[in-house]
Amino acid sequence: MRADKNALSDYLRSLYNIEPLTLDEEESLSRRIQSGDDLALEKLITHNLRFVVSVIKDTPAWHHSSVPFDDLLAMGNEALLKAGRRWVPKNNARFATYAKNFILKDVRRGIDNYGNLIRIPVNVAEEIRKMKYTERILSQKLGREPKTEELADALEVHENRINKLRALIMREPVSLDAYNQEKFQEDNDD
Repeated sequence: MRADKNALSDYLRSLYNIEPLTLDEEESLSRRIQSGDDLALEKLITHNLRFVVSVIKDTPAWHHSSVPFDDLLAMGNEALLKAGRRWVPKNNARFATYAKNFILKDVRRGIDNYGNLIRIPVNVAEEIRKMKYTERILSQKLGREPKTEELADALEVHENRINKLRALIMREPVSLDAYNQEKFQEDNDD
């Protein structure tokens, strides 16, 4: 366990020795990547690995997740590679700007898939995230917690959907041992 933490610390320290690329260098590498140059792709990715770390650390869901940081880092790095293969520079946009959405999407999906005791489908997790965000915005605007109908109107869904999503958030996992003990008590009471 200690060796794993040292390896991760060494990896993170090594990233801070790598300088970011200039816009011209990124565009040049992109042209080479489009022509099939794998070394150019490797260089683009290597010079942006530090960005993956910053995106993960800025993702609020990571702080409350049970998914280990190094697993999220691996997911973010894979997303960076995917973005590197697809990126075509437009309007002087930086690669990091393009890659950020790939990284966020994959990290959030990883947290949704592996970070909970009970797996909630990704589309439902996105719906919950959107509901919580809208609820915060409405709370600030109204100066109080929004009513269910106000939240439903803002999200353009039926009130029943809000209630179902809230029930999913509030649901606590139940131990199978507790269920079996309860069942045993019922059987012995008869």
